[in-house]
Amino acid sequence: MDGRELMTFSMQRPDIMSYGDLAIQRGLRMLHHHRRITPELFAKYRRRYSPHGSVASLYLWEIAGGAVAGLRDWAPKGGEAKRPRPDGAKGGPRGD
Repeated sequence: MDGRELMTFSMQRPDIMSYGDLAIQRGLRMLHHHRRITPELFAKYRRRYSPHGSVASLYLWEIAGGAVAGLRDWAPKGGEAKRPRPDGAKGGPRGD
């Protein structure tokens, strides 16, 4: 538990939403169909959900955990989007 979670639950702060929380980022990607959540995009959603960021965080955690059927994570599989190889080689480790 980090300091923001402590403020949300123990201190009952109503507007806590942490960029460093990967489940919140995943929930935002799933809900809003983004491939990546940048700090600027996160700030936009934090403003949108304010002054109820803590409640939004709870919902985003549930979404990230699979509570809503039919939503998927829009992040590219295997990390960042694939880039062409400089040597012209094909896909996987076997070159296929």
